[in-house]
Amino acid sequence: MQSRVVLRGRIPLWLYNLLLWLVALLVAPIAGVLCLVRPAWRRGLENRFGFGWPAADGRARLWAHAASVGEIEGIAPLVERWRNAHPDGSVVVSALTATGCDVARTILPWATVRFFPFDLAGIAPRVVRRLRPDLFLFSENEIWPNTLTALAAQGVPTIQVSGRLSDSAASTLGRFPELTRTVLGAVTRYCVQSQGDRDRLVHLGVDAGRVVVTGSLKGDGRLAPSPAFLDDIRALGRPLVVAGSTHEGEERMVLGAVRLLGGSERPPFWILAPRHPERFDGVAALLERERVHFVRRTGLPRDPGLGRAALETADVLLLDSIGELAGCFPGASACFIGGSLVPIGGHNLLEPARCGVPIVVGPHLDSVRELAARLEEVGAAIVVQEPGGLARALADLIERGDREAASRAARDVAEELAGSLARTWACLEEAIEASAPGEAAR
Repeated sequence: MQSRVVLRGRIPLWLYNLLLWLVALLVAPIAGVLCLVRPAWRRGLENRFGFGWPAADGRARLWAHAASVGEIEGIAPLVERWRNAHPDGSVVVSALTATGCDVARTILPWATVRFFPFDLAGIAPRVVRRLRPDLFLFSENEIWPNTLTALAAQGVPTIQVSGRLSDSAASTLGRFPELTRTVLGAVTRYCVQSQGDRDRLVHLGVDAGRVVVTGSLKGDGRLAPSPAFLDDIRALGRPLVVAGSTHEGEERMVLGAVRLLGGSERPPFWILAPRHPERFDGVAALLERERVHFVRRTGLPRDPGLGRAALETADVLLLDSIGELAGCFPGASACFIGGSLVPIGGHNLLEPARCGVPIVVGPHLDSVRELAARLEEVGAAIVVQEPGGLARALADLIERGDREAASRAARDVAEELAGSLARTWACLEEAIEASAPGEAAR
């Protein structure tokens, strides 16, 4: 079945690859210069070009891929379960970002970690042939045409986990029906987050029997430990507001809320966590220009007492570190989750909800719309339509007498969505069995 689908879409895929190579040739000189002046851009470059990948060694092999930190943390329990079921097997984990690779090495130290290859004809198929995995798992919306079709050509079961497909992404895919059929037809099973995601995939032509609603793995992961500095912040006796995963433009909006709420009887203390590490210095410069009293996480003294003294004179802690945001939610009075006041689509709402933290988001919620609507319905979230409403919404959550009710409602919604790991694992086992020789994947 899969081979016939790929064959039918051969010409559109060829045209897609031609366009990719033309774009690659055009941007290559600029990318080369950037790699020379920015050493961070050179990290993992050999992996991206298809080199340095481990060769098949006869053992069962899982290749698990996720975009960055949050997705790696979400998929990790599923990878660990596969390893427990195949103790003699090997695991290769890939990520798009350096921070994702670093976190994968930390939480999955026994796995081989690589930067995901460029999804170009000539590179992706070569990596697939060298790895020869028995199973490929990919998280959320990491749909890479050449990688998926190369895996299908080798007969490798490919399973999407915590899958999601926004309205805008579905609309874009719908403009290229033949290419979309080819790529989506190369996936063995879709384990998606919501009924809406399932409906959009089926509308694009995916067999309904291959799409199962299992929820988000992020709802079942281990709760992150709180960093030591959180105790120092609590000792200040001020309400704590976390502004997490912010993007360019949103920090300025958050600073507007910092000023407005700074005149209240109990001004909040803020933790500001930009989404991308390369923006840490730029956000620090913005805080300096705006004359905000802040401390960088990396500048906190190791001694807790000294750290508390530094925090007492500040209004904002700039979280310029990796992997600590999730541990900052416990004890927060409210939070703002970024990527929602600018057209990004929103980020992980389950992390604060599991900790019972009421949430404020903006209107751009393509990636989390159904969860945001559910949280708003039970009073655990406020969706603001413009930046000016951010301070008012946060003040409402901090000062309302029924904040505990909002906190309980957030936890209740998170508990409703728990169980994704077990559902996804059951779906994975079923898909592998169905893809075995002589079974349904013939």
